[in-house]
Amino acid sequence: MLAIALPVALSNVTVPLQGAVDVAVIGALASETPLAAVGLGAQIFALMITVFNFLQIGSSGLAAQALGAGDHGRVVNTLLRALVLAGCIAALLILCQGGLRWAGLALFEGSAEAEALAGAYFDVRIWAAPAELGNYALMGWFSGQEMTRRLFQHQLVVSLSNIALNLLFVLGFGWGVEGVALATGLAHGLGLAYGLWLARRRVSALAGPGWRPDWPRILRRDELTRMMSLNRDLFIRTLLLIGAFAWMTRLGSLQGDATLAANVVLWQFFQCSAYMLDGFAIAAETLVGQAYGAGDRRALRRAAVATSIWSGGLAAAASVALLLASGPLIDLLTASPEVRALAREFAPWAALTPLAGFAAFQLDGVFVGAAQARWMRDAMLVSVAVYVPAAWLAAEAFGNHGVWGALHLFLMLRALALLRRYDALEGAASGPVAAARHGG
Repeated sequence: MLAIALPVALSNVTVPLQGAVDVAVIGALASETPLAAVGLGAQIFALMITVFNFLQIGSSGLAAQALGAGDHGRVVNTLLRALVLAGCIAALLILCQGGLRWAGLALFEGSAEAEALAGAYFDVRIWAAPAELGNYALMGWFSGQEMTRRLFQHQLVVSLSNIALNLLFVLGFGWGVEGVALATGLAHGLGLAYGLWLARRRVSALAGPGWRPDWPRILRRDELTRMMSLNRDLFIRTLLLIGAFAWMTRLGSLQGDATLAANVVLWQFFQCSAYMLDGFAIAAETLVGQAYGAGDRRALRRAAVATSIWSGGLAAAASVALLLASGPLIDLLTASPEVRALAREFAPWAALTPLAGFAAFQLDGVFVGAAQARWMRDAMLVSVAVYVPAAWLAAEAFGNHGVWGALHLFLMLRALALLRRYDALEGAASGPVAAARHGG
């Protein structure tokens, strides 16, 4: 379990680190408006791009299945097929960028200056969509083959490039918000190039010298459709999840640029802890998937409980660390006195999100491992249906405290909604579904 979880945790934590670097560099400008703009622009882009993370999940599952079956050609084709889909989706997003920018900005209520800067951020970063979606495909392909070291190297290149380019463009050249977007986009481009180089070495090892892509097989309609439909329910679930987070951003934006900027700073606490805890969720995904496929209910429960205990312990440690270090971390991320004061006021809420959310993250891993995406979709539907009005009422009554309190409610609702289905999942592990997985 630890052999799976720890490398993934180290790799995952580099993802939100990129966002934290963006915030820290632009926060050094000592003005809340550019920081609010980066938060808005990044949230709009995340709302648009993260819903396509099925490219990562689909690549991971299909590559693992192909490798397990000894079909090395299908392992390679899985990556190429995912990269083709990534390119097509990215091209469509770039063609529709004007409408997407307008729709994204319409969701929020920042100042006119913040929205103008957020639009400029989006206009630059949209051109990195091919690289970001291509990196999803590579990350899934590496993790599906348990190539965690290469996954970590790939993410490290993106993160270090992002840090260096941010310092150069924003603090060196003074390019402001556009510099942050350009640095992030170029970092993903460098990550894609390095990831493809790593993948080429792996392809050579799998397919041997002289290999050439079998494009008719790669572009077969049924294979492309399978990759898309495999994760339809996960697509809906992710869209709802990102929408819920966007709703939180909107409620914060209604309270002014300073509050929105404080939430952007504190959001880095939640992001970093969530990605770190995801290492144990992925361990649960792997171990539960093996137990579910074998129809072994005892092994399934053992995997779910053991990974949850470790995740809960890590969540408690993370919350304590964030409570103790919140002041220095806030000062590191922004130089604005007003934003620092507001962020300190709401910091306990952000610091306790690991404890509030770890159960939801773990159950996500359990249900993904058991391939029960439909139940995950239904649980998210229920959670969002309760969260959206509850968050609105809480924000009206308690301001930004209500916004953060509602986030905690949402995280716990997700866990409870999935927990209701856990007994049925265990039952399915030795029932007809498990039998079908064995061809019975």
